[in-house]
Amino acid sequence: MRKIFSEKFLPGHSLAEAEDSFDPKQNSSHMDLHKRQQELIEKQAILQQAKQTLKREFVGIDGVIEEVVDAMSSWYLFHDIQEKPVIINLWGLTGVGKSSLVNRLVQLIGMEQKYFSFDLGETDNRDWNVQRTLEEIYDNVNGYPVILALDEFQHARTLNDFGEEKEKSPSRVIWQLLDSGKFKVSKFNLHLDELFEFIQRIRFLISNGVVVKNGMVVENQKYFIQKMNLRDVYMVYGEDDKSSFLKTDEVLFVPSRLHATIYNFAKERFSTKIELEEKLLTFDGVETLSFLLEVFDLANSPKTVDCSKGLIFVMGNLDEAYTMSHNFNPDMDADEFHEQSLKITVPHIKKALQKRFRNEQIARLGNLHIIYPAFSKASFQKIIALELAKIEKKLLDNQELTLIIDDSVHALIYKEAVYPTQGTRPIFTTIHQFIHSKLGRIMTEMILNKLDVSFVKVKAIEKKIRVEYYQGERLVHTLYLEQPLVLEELRKSKQDDAQAISAVHEAGHAIISTLLLRTVPEVIFSKTAEAGKGGFVYTKLHWKYISKKEIIHRLALYLGGHVAERLVFGEENLTTGAVEDIKQATAFITAMLKDAGMGSLPGTFDAKGTDTKYFLHDVENKINQEAESWILRALDLAEKTLEEQRLWLLKMADFLSDHSQMRKEAILEMAKKYAVNFDQNSLIEDGDFLFYRKYLKEKVASLENKLPIRPLKDAFGMILNRIEREEG
Repeated sequence: MRKIFSEKFLPGHSLAEAEDSFDPKQNSSHMDLHKRQQELIEKQAILQQAKQTLKREFVGIDGVIEEVVDAMSSWYLFHDIQEKPVIINLWGLTGVGKSSLVNRLVQLIGMEQKYFSFDLGETDNRDWNVQRTLEEIYDNVNGYPVILALDEFQHARTLNDFGEEKEKSPSRVIWQLLDSGKFKVSKFNLHLDELFEFIQRIRFLISNGVVVKNGMVVENQKYFIQKMNLRDVYMVYGEDDKSSFLKTDEVLFVPSRLHATIYNFAKERFSTKIELEEKLLTFDGVETLSFLLEVFDLANSPKTVDCSKGLIFVMGNLDEAYTMSHNFNPDMDADEFHEQSLKITVPHIKKALQKRFRNEQIARLGNLHIIYPAFSKASFQKIIALELAKIEKKLLDNQELTLIIDDSVHALIYKEAVYPTQGTRPIFTTIHQFIHSKLGRIMTEMILNKLDVSFVKVKAIEKKIRVEYYQGERLVHTLYLEQPLVLEELRKSKQDDAQAISAVHEAGHAIISTLLLRTVPEVIFSKTAEAGKGGFVYTKLHWKYISKKEIIHRLALYLGGHVAERLVFGEENLTTGAVEDIKQATAFITAMLKDAGMGSLPGTFDAKGTDTKYFLHDVENKINQEAESWILRALDLAEKTLEEQRLWLLKMADFLSDHSQMRKEAILEMAKKYAVNFDQNSLIEDGDFLFYRKYLKEKVASLENKLPIRPLKDAFGMILNRIEREEG
C-alpha cells in the first residue's frame, strides 16, 4: 500500500492524475490500518495504566504484577489472531492476592462482562457450578475473547495421595478447556421437557383436525384453545362480567409464552427473538412441527463451547512447593519465609504438581508459572498502613472527622494479626476488631460529651486503646477502651517453671548448633504464641546438602534439649518436652540409613510386603541396631559438648527464663563471653564454597602435575574432623 501511494506522487504526476487513479478500497484499507494502529496505542496505554494502578493497590508483589501484565499483553492486543487460549498460572500461599489481583485487573481493562470464574474447591455442587458457567459462556460470548479464572486449582487433582488415579475426578472438562479451548457440553434445561410436551400436543392436535396457516390456527380454534388450556388468553368478557366469548380470529399456533424458550434453544439460527417470531408466522402445522423437532434436537445435542480466544488464569496453593505453608507460628520471622519463597522456581512448581496431576495434564498448563513470594515484614507493615489510611479517609469523607491512628496501633496490629504463612486475611479481621468495631463508640463519646474537636488520635497502650480528642493542639477529652490481646498474652514472659524448662531445653539446642554445626541460631524463644509449644530455636544452615561427617552432629542437635534438661535438672526431673525432638532424631537417622545409603550398606530398606519387593528388608534388625548406635554416639557427643559449656548453658538458660526470646546478636555476644574453646572465625556464614569444589580442583591439579594430594581443611570440616579424632 505504501508503494502504491508513493508512486502516485512521484515527480511528473499531477494532483489531478493522482485523484483520477484513487482506489477507494485501498483508501479504506489504509483507514482500517490507521484505526487498528490507534486501537493498539490505546490498549497499550490501558495496560500501562492498569499496571501502575495495581502496583499502588497491591503491596509486595510488584514483580508478580509486571509478569502478569506482560504475559497477558499479547492476548489483550492481538486476541483476534489467537488459536489457543493463553494460560497463566499463579501459585502462592493463601491470602497473598491471587484472586483479588485478577479481579482488579479485569476491572481495569474493562472486561467484567466477559469474565467467568470457576471455584474448583472441594464443594458438593462443584460440577453443577462448572456446567452452569460453561452454559453462560456458550449463551453469551461463545467464540469471543473471554477471561476465565480457575481458582483453588489444587483441588481439581486427578491423583490421590498415593499417586493413584482417582476413580472419579471432577471437572474433567477443565482439561479440554486448557488444551484447545474448545469442548462439548450437554446443556441441561428444565424447559426442554416443556418443549417436548408441547411438540407431542401439537402433533396430536394436527392429527385431529387443527389446521394452521402462516402460524395461525385457522380451523378448530376452540378445540385448540381448549386442549392447550388457553381459555384465559383468548376469553373476552362483556362489560357486565356476565357475558363472555372466545376470540378465535387470531389464535397463535405456538403461544407467545413459549417464544423465549424456543429462542434460547435456537440462538444459533436467529439473531433476535423477533426474527424467530416472524419465522413462526410463515409455517403451517406440519412445518411448525418439523421446525420444533429440529429445535428440540438442537437443544438436546452437545454444544461446542469455544474459548480458544480466551485468557485463562489458573490459581492455587501448592503446599508441596511452599513447604512453610503448614507453619502457623506467629513468632516466625516474616522475612525468613519471604526469603524461602524467593527460592521456589518453576521446576519446584512442576514437581509439586506431579503429586496431584498426571504429566500430560501438567504439560497442558504450559510454562507461564508466576510464583508469588510470601510477604516480608515491610510488606505486612505497608498493608496495615494502607488499610488504616482507608479508615481515616472514609471517616473524613463521610463524617468530616479527622482521625489519626498512631504508630503504636500499627505496631500492635502487626504483633496480633500477622501469621506469616496466612497472608492478609488475619490482618483484615484484626483491624476490624481493633478499629472498625470501636468507631461507633468513638463517635458516640464525642456526641454525648458535646465535643467540638479538630481531630481524634487513637493510641495503643498495653491492653487498652486510648482515644484522645483534641481542640487545636489542646487535649480536651480522653476515652479508654479495653482491647484483649491474644498473641501478646501468649508471648508474655511468665517466669514460671514451664518457661525455665523451655529455657534450658532451647539453650541446649542453641549451643549445639553454634559449636557443632558452626551456625549461630537466628532466634531462640523460651515462650511462644504457637499452640502446643513451649519454645523453639530457629537455625538457618547455610549449605544445601548433608554429608556423612555431619550426621552425628545433626543428631546431637535434635537431642540437645533432652541432654540439657538432664544435665541441669537431673535424670529424675527430665520432662516430656523433648518428645518431638526424639521423633525427629529417630526419623532422621533411619532415613539416612534406610533411604540415603549412609549406613554400612548403601541400599534402600523397607518393611517386607507385596509393594516393597524391590527393596531390601532388615530381617535381622541390623539397620535398627546401627541406628541405635548412632543415637547413643550423638547423645554422648551432646553431653560432652554441653558439659564443657556448662557455664554458657546456665547463663543462657537463666536469661531465657526471664526473657521470652534471644536474638542472634545476643547469642553471639554471650558465646564470646562464656563459651569454652570457641572460635568465632570458624562460624559458617556462606555455605556455597566450604569444601567440595576446592577439593575437586586441587585433586585435578595434583593429578595433572603429578603432585601428592594434600588434605584440605575448611571451617566446617576442621571442627568435625577434630571432634571425630577426639571420639576416636
